[in-house]
Amino acid sequence: SALTAPPSAFRNLSTGRQDPRRFAVLLPAAPMLCRGSLRRATRFGRLRFHRAYGDGTDARARFLKPLDARHSDGWDILNNPLWNKGTAFTWAERERLGLRGLLPAQVRTIEEQVSNFVTQLSAMDDQPLMQNLMLQDLQARNETLYHRVLVDHVEKMAPLVYTPTVGAACQHFSSRYQRSRGMFFTPEDAGEMGVMMRNWPRSETQVVVVTDGSRILGLGDLGANGMGIPIGKLALYCAVGGIAPHRVLPVMLDFGTNNESLLRDPLYRGYRQPRVTGDRYYALVDEFVRAVFSRFPNVLLQWEDFSSDKASNLLAKYRENYLWRLDPRGS
Repeated sequence: SALTAPPSAFRNLSTGRQDPRRFAVLLPAAPMLCRGSLRRATRFGRLRFHRAYGDGTDARARFLKPLDARHSDGWDILNNPLWNKGTAFTWAERERLGLRGLLPAQVRTIEEQVSNFVTQLSAMDDQPLMQNLMLQDLQARNETLYHRVLVDHVEKMAPLVYTPTVGAACQHFSSRYQRSRGMFFTPEDAGEMGVMMRNWPRSETQVVVVTDGSRILGLGDLGANGMGIPIGKLALYCAVGGIAPHRVLPVMLDFGTNNESLLRDPLYRGYRQPRVTGDRYYALVDEFVRAVFSRFPNVLLQWEDFSSDKASNLLAKYRENYLWRLDPRGS
């Protein structure tokens, strides 16, 4: 993988010890501050600080707005996975948010919900792919519970959300596709990517993980099915790194595939053409990079599972302007 970001993207700001279970607001890019310092800083909405990055770079922390549910009614909240928390809504919340009559009478705590889900998941311990699909289903309907499960049971969940199980999940991505997550760009979008980035509904995005699916783990070219890699990696970043789930963006650069079995598969969801190569490929990637940083100038852009030949050229092209990290697979 490779990271692209300004230096200010790498540290979190919090009051005391950060609790990743409370991910509604992420305050990025600063050392830990005491509660009094944070209160004083928030009066101005912006905090100036200095951190030594080796080159003496000054970084600037910005306080991001939390999600706002004031314009959502009860039914919208239940059908939005970022807001929905199922039967964990208290009676006071049900009254205030217009949820009365839309949920069973019994109120469950988040701890009870976690215990119930983990019990169901453990019954499938001999089928890790099914466990991955159960977690995908939970993420698609209740991200509060999903991330709490990952936080409380990260050692058990990490191998199910990411390697080694994510490879099999990618192979079944098209046939098991349930809900849109992230963004897809194809060669047909040339000249329009900047406009398309405006379709992403979040005003703040802190981390983008992008792949072109050309070398997914040890499985080779999986085309658009490789979208499982950005989704899985970002889930771990949210659970372990404390990044707010509504401030991450998985991206698939779906520029075709040379996998003949996928091109013949009637269930394949991707761009059903041979891979774009040469100057046209790099022009499309460059348009994507410019579109991302135009919309989100301070975003952290991580590159995942690009084939080695492309990764080397992309590194040579962008290394003077951005920070990078390469993994052992060369992508």
